[in-house]
Amino acid sequence: MRKAMQKRSLWVLVAVVMAMMIFAVWGCEPDDGGSGDYDTFYDGPYDTTQDLSSGPSGDSGLFYPSGAEAEGQTFPIFVWGCGAGSGPSDYTDHMNRIASHGFVVVAEVSSNSGTELTDALDWLVSENSDPSSPLYQMMDITTNSGDSGGCDGDSGGDTVSMTAAAGGHSRGSIGTFAIADDPRLNTTVHVAGGSFDGSGPDNLRNPTAYIAGADDTMATENVERDYRNTDVPVFMTVMDNVGHMDAAREGLPAIVAWLRWHLMGETERMNDFLSEDGVFATGMWDSKYKNWDQY
Repeated sequence: MRKAMQKRSLWVLVAVVMAMMIFAVWGCEPDDGGSGDYDTFYDGPYDTTQDLSSGPSGDSGLFYPSGAEAEGQTFPIFVWGCGAGSGPSDYTDHMNRIASHGFVVVAEVSSNSGTELTDALDWLVSENSDPSSPLYQMMDITTNSGDSGGCDGDSGGDTVSMTAAAGGHSRGSIGTFAIADDPRLNTTVHVAGGSFDGSGPDNLRNPTAYIAGADDTMATENVERDYRNTDVPVFMTVMDNVGHMDAAREGLPAIVAWLRWHLMGETERMNDFLSEDGVFATGMWDSKYKNWDQY
């Protein structure tokens, strides 16, 4: 009987150890590069809804805050270009993380021209004013009448202002460079996607972030060249032990924090990027920045 009890105790101990191991792997504590409980390594406060058959052409990925916490609120916009050969379904966890922090997100199959991103912005403007849309009056968009009341009858056309950013991974970053001078954008985010000839930064008009991987032999060298050629306020980080394909996933905490800084006015996050001991300047993040004296 004693042997049976000992055997049972051994199995209980094994079960406890296995449970602890499972919790260590799948539990709530992420591998966050030593950042402790910094919030963008986790989902945000909102539930999210996704639709992978949405957008201007019916094949975009749409992600937005939903549920009781989102009712009656307006949110900034983020349009995302997927890497070459991939589509919105490959980035659902990324985009849902961003949406959970209070953003309306559209992910597009990318092109070098980036026109799919500006089409997405146009579509969101339309959806925001459509009472039948789930996005009706959900976004931080204002349409101003261009009617000057002058004698020449020229109304001047309506102008649209919004709180919005564009970004992309690999080829999606190339497309983001192409449309970076769109006046509706407040900032851009470029992940593992340096321009081919170093001229991508020519279109930049607002602060920008470059996120790259140290093990990425495809893009990081070009990202470094883009950084040298950038005249707007810029932050660049190269993540240790990160390659081309996983740069968007590993860089997600920085992407979300950057958007919260530049689209939500959370200026306290500046030091997380531009301080020597900032969250995204220490640990796995090998970072630098320039031109912030003009910001």
